[in-house]
Amino acid sequence: MRISAKVDIAINVYGKPFQTALAIRSLLKYSGDHVGRIFINLEKKQPFDFDENQLKDLLQDLDVVYYKPSLFLGWWQIQKKNWANKLLFKIPMFRFSIRYQYPWEKTEANYLFLSHNDMVFHGDILANYLSKIENNIAIGHIGQCWNCPAHKIHCDGDRYWDYRPTMDELSNLYENWTVNRAVIWGLIQPGKASWPLPECRLNEHAALINMQIARKLTAPKGSFAPVGLMTMDTGIKWFQDAANAGYKVVHDSFFKYAKHGMFNEAGSGHGALFDENLYNREESLAKEMLESKTF
Repeated sequence: MRISAKVDIAINVYGKPFQTALAIRSLLKYSGDHVGRIFINLEKKQPFDFDENQLKDLLQDLDVVYYKPSLFLGWWQIQKKNWANKLLFKIPMFRFSIRYQYPWEKTEANYLFLSHNDMVFHGDILANYLSKIENNIAIGHIGQCWNCPAHKIHCDGDRYWDYRPTMDELSNLYENWTVNRAVIWGLIQPGKASWPLPECRLNEHAALINMQIARKLTAPKGSFAPVGLMTMDTGIKWFQDAANAGYKVVHDSFFKYAKHGMFNEAGSGHGALFDENLYNREESLAKEMLESKTF
């Protein structure tokens, strides 16, 4: 692997212009030598008083490809009928409304880096990921292990490939487990797959995709679900499709190179999207850091 390889960037934007600009500027500060084109997907619907021109002004010196989809899918969950999915994935208007899908299909780079728009980078994540991905389909932080009862004792991001419980074993682990969204979704019952575990996924907060492998396997060219599709959470179905087809993802946590939701006490930017005061506070702090260049 040549570390000088160029990587295209894909960021989905739902609000947070100052945090988005900070995410891009901090990424360029540490990994700029590896960056090719930057794709920004501007959701058709936006929170509060978001102004896309404000974001464009903040990034006016950069060569950015902006795309606004025809539909706002938000946290829409995948339909359960496979024939319906296949039909929807054939329609560009729908497919390009899925997070990251437009850059996925338009990039000409061998690697695509997916990033949330509320990341602050403090290390050269792209150099590290490029040096470790080898001939695997992707690299990043594997698993929402904090939601999973198998975490620590049986499994983690490094061991997900080898820990393969039966459904009976998995059901026992989920007994009295309080983070039970997998149970609510009906995933912990006979007839459902017990591997990969329900909370296993490649966290798209900061993940590098090997497009030389993934492009031909993922919709619209292949049978894997789009990486940005929601199935309990973003990217779970894509990760399951990849794992079941024998493609391994390298675990290297973005925690080493970046902070997610830096301005949120819970370390997550999700809550601010429903609380305007919190949203404005986080944007103000991001603006301050961006202008002082203390990242």
